[in-house]
Amino acid sequence: MATTMMLVEDDRDTLEILSVVLRRKYGDLKLCTAQNGREGVELFKERDADIVITDVNMPEMGGVAMVQAIRGIKPQVQFIFITADAGRATLEHSVGAGFQLDHYIEKPIDYRDLFSAIEQSLAKVTAMAPAGPAGTEAKAH
Repeated sequence: MATTMMLVEDDRDTLEILSVVLRRKYGDLKLCTAQNGREGVELFKERDADIVITDVNMPEMGGVAMVQAIRGIKPQVQFIFITADAGRATLEHSVGAGFQLDHYIEKPIDYRDLFSAIEQSLAKVTAMAPAGPAGTEAKAH
């Protein structure tokens, strides 16, 4: 099953640019997009993403509230926060105790940092993926 990545960003231009860049770089992944946290939660329920890249400050529902809602559904999702406003310490404080901040990238986005965060997230997703059906191992004769 292909890995699904969800991109949540309220700025249409940024959403479009990131979508194009991510589709070109990671063509083998399924990519879905939302424009705010509320849409992100609804889309997550439909698509069950493995990696979520999200802005922090968005209308209707911000990234932090969205992440808390999604973690309640699927705790092992990898999150990459992208923000121009909140520092990492502020972000960690706002999401609450016991919350693991997977990746944090400041705007303007350095694509090397974004790609590195995605690669690390993909490695974790792959490591957590269930093994194939039982009994499919090769047997020595």
